[in-house]
Amino acid sequence: MDISVIIPTYNRAGTIERAIRSVMEQTYPVSEIIVVDDGSVDDTEQVVLGINDNRIIYLKQKENKGNAAARNIGVQSARYDMIAFHDSDDEWRRNKIQKQVEYYETHINCRFVYTEYVKHFLSYDMVIPDPEVNGKKEGRMLDELLYQNTVGAPTILMDKSLFKEVKGFDENMKNLVDWDFAIRISQKTDIGFLPEVLVDVAVSTDAVTSDRSGYYLSRCYMLRKYRDDYLATGTFNDTVESIMVMAYEDGVLEQVKNMLLQYISS
Repeated sequence: MDISVIIPTYNRAGTIERAIRSVMEQTYPVSEIIVVDDGSVDDTEQVVLGINDNRIIYLKQKENKGNAAARNIGVQSARYDMIAFHDSDDEWRRNKIQKQVEYYETHINCRFVYTEYVKHFLSYDMVIPDPEVNGKKEGRMLDELLYQNTVGAPTILMDKSLFKEVKGFDENMKNLVDWDFAIRISQKTDIGFLPEVLVDVAVSTDAVTSDRSGYYLSRCYMLRKYRDDYLATGTFNDTVESIMVMAYEDGVLEQVKNMLLQYISS
């Protein structure tokens, strides 16, 4: 099985080599590693070009357009029918791809499989999806994914044809891009799952996910985008409530209320 790996990056000169090497050292070798530099102004280019591996393809973008656009550009350049996504500040465990290929070989109709991953915070670790929490983690997952996301992009191995069917990542979004993508995948097909941590994610203070205002904008955007699905699955009210509870805890309840009303009424 030939696999193209897509790695978007932006100003990650300090971590990109570690991420790439975790792909290079897989027990099941990938066929190409496409690094999409999303307009970095640090030494990312020199670091990537200094790695000696003829599987690496470096694509430099003139301006920063966000990781959704960078991933889409990477897939457009991919030569192979299977694609995997990685992030430039994360690491794959050495047997990640091998485990997923073995899953594919025993699930002949599978077009998408993800795995558990661990977020490393300063004082604790968090495994996602939580192995101790009951809930749907594979198969038809639309109801579950509308309410909460368990799929991290760096854990995904999938058919490129499926990626094209869902029209890739939504470039209108700067936050929660993985979540939006997983919802659209779940509208198309069953989702495969490996209950094993195969990706390590270091949570940095400047990560996109730390942008709270962007987070709420994206939640409201998704609520409008998938309104029919939320209503059909009976998850609309629960989702609104969860957003409100989080906004209250963050001290931005009134702002988020107004934002929700604007999106829902438009």
